[in-house]
Parts: sequence; structure tokens; C-alpha cells
Amino acid sequence: MVRRIDNDGKTVWTYIVGDSHTNAAKSSFSIGYSIAQSGDKLYVGGGIWQKQSNVMMPAVIALDVATGSVVWTKLLDSQPKNGGVRSVIVDGGRIICTGYVNDGQAGFLFVADEATPAVWELDTSGNLVTEKLLSVDGLGQGAKIRKDTTGYIMTSTAWAEISRQERNHAALVKLSDSLDVEWSKMFGMAGGESQVFDMLVDKEGNYLLGGHTTVGSGVVNWDYLALKVNSQTRDVEWRKTFGQPRGFDARYIHDEMYSVALDPAGNYLLLGGSGDEYSYSATDSATGWQSDVWVSYLVAVHTNGSTLSEGVYGKKGGNNAGEWLSVDANTGEVMIYTDSDTDGGFGFMKLTPN
Repeated sequence: MVRRIDNDGKTVWTYIVGDSHTNAAKSSFSIGYSIAQSGDKLYVGGGIWQKQSNVMMPAVIALDVATGSVVWTKLLDSQPKNGGVRSVIVDGGRIICTGYVNDGQAGFLFVADEATPAVWELDTSGNLVTEKLLSVDGLGQGAKIRKDTTGYIMTSTAWAEISRQERNHAALVKLSDSLDVEWSKMFGMAGGESQVFDMLVDKEGNYLLGGHTTVGSGVVNWDYLALKVNSQTRDVEWRKTFGQPRGFDARYIHDEMYSVALDPAGNYLLLGGSGDEYSYSATDSATGWQSDVWVSYLVAVHTNGSTLSEGVYGKKGGNNAGEWLSVDANTGEVMIYTDSDTDGGFGFMKLTPN
């Protein structure tokens, strides 16, 4: 589903492709992962179920911004098994995508770690220009792709050995302008998992990776993970974790980061959700927050790694976990896109700087 709202939060249009996947036997397994705008077009990356072949194909759909009507649909169907386009960007007249192919399972996959990572280039008319399947040890997908100073940079959760154990690592893959792999590197720590779901290229050309981890100083359960990587040396400049913004028992709280962005000053904004998924339940008598109610958790971090601010947002009567954010470069206003129990599934929460 793609939904456009106006500046007052009212729905302008809604576009839906596919059916409910609550019944696997009848499911279409159509999934939307990513969206990018260029001019009067929106380009949506996902996976579209093909009934004749019984597979979910990676796909890009172009929509008209004004009406939500379909301009074109491109299935990336060169591979015989399931796949999806997990990230889309527009670079001039080039639509650059990453995702996965050749997976045995359809539908939404948290991490497609048994698949083959892929990158694609399309033109703005929906014609396939380039498709490349990547061979990077431990990597089953591309989660996000971004433009950098000399080409593109891709990130995802991957597997690698550390201290003789297979662990989740944050992966970076540098691609040339023609989408060839120039280098790849894994970032993990012994003793736990490090997962990454988003990335940005900052004003100095360095990389900020965002996800969550079970390892690090003070980490008890899953906490936010932010990694700043120098684009020239490929080394980690700093690693920071954040969690438990409402002060509940850390053993029972998940702090899961899914999105990063730059504010107008160039600081890093980290966004995800914080809540309890256990039988544990607690209420803060001072604030009224319950551990079982998920909130959007936003952290602002200076490029040197120092914390500027932290805050939680939502409604005490139901879950509003943050899944993504975007920033108005002129006003600094932040739009948080939530998995919402209180506002019809697709939740929109607008913040103004103070």
C-alpha cells in the first residue's frame, strides 16, 4: 500500500496492489519496501506475486504523484525464485535499486539471508538498463542503497564469523557508478548480533549506519546501534548504542532502529520503536506510559557521536512504533511513519523542532 497525505494529515489517495497475506494458501504476497520521488512520479520498490509462476518477483512501480494512478510496472523476472526490491533511489535519470533474488520463501522477510543480493538500474520509462547479482560472502540481500561521492554504497545485515561463531554483522558494499563491486566490509562484535537496516551519506561523504544490537557496553537486550564509518579509510570512527528511553527493565525492552536521516544542520537523526514483547508488564506512575505500548523513539546525534537529544512519541492508548522518518530540509520538521494501532495501521506523526 502507498498512501499520500496532505500537510494537515488528511488522505489524498491510497494505492494498493495484492491481497491480504493472512491466508498463505490464497496469498498474493505483494510487498512494498521503499519509495522515492522525482518530479511528478513516485517509484515504489517491492515484490509482486505472480500467480502463473507461483513466485514473488522483484518489481518497481511508477505512480503519478497527483493521483496515485499507475504509470508503469516493471517486473525484474530474470531469476526463477522469489525476490524483492528493498530500496530505490533516483539519481538524475537513473533509478537505482537493490534487493534480493533466488529465495525459497515469498512474502515479507525481515532479512533475506538465504537469497542472492542484486542491484538494478532502470530508466524513468521503466526499461531495465542493468541487472547485477552480487557475490559477497555472508550477504543475502541489499537492504538500502545510497548515492555517494564516487558511485553508490549499499548496506544490509549479513553473516560473518567472529570468535569462531557465526554472527549478524553490519555490511557495507561499495559500488562503482556502473554498479560493479569495488569493496565490501563487515562490522560486528564478538558476543552478540549487530543488524543494520538503514544508512545515510553525510555532508562530508562519510557513512552513518543504523540498526540494533545485542552487544556492547550497557546493552542488555536489543538496543539502537549507530556506526559512523569513514568513507576513505573504511574504518569505524565511532560506535554508539542507545536504549531504554522510558526507564523500564532493560531485560524486557526492545529498542529497534530502522531509519536514519540528516537534520538541516547535518546532525544524525535515529528513529525506530521501543517496547516490550514479553510477559513482563510495567507502568511508569509519573508518566502513565506502559512498557507494553510501543513508542517512536527519536535520538539526535552530533557527527562526533555526542547525544544532542532523545525523545519518545506516540499515544498511551496504543502502539505507534517508528518505522521510518523524513525531514523537511527547510523547516526541520520531521515526519515519522509508524506501525500504528491508533491510526489505522499506516500512522503519520509530524514533529516540529523546538
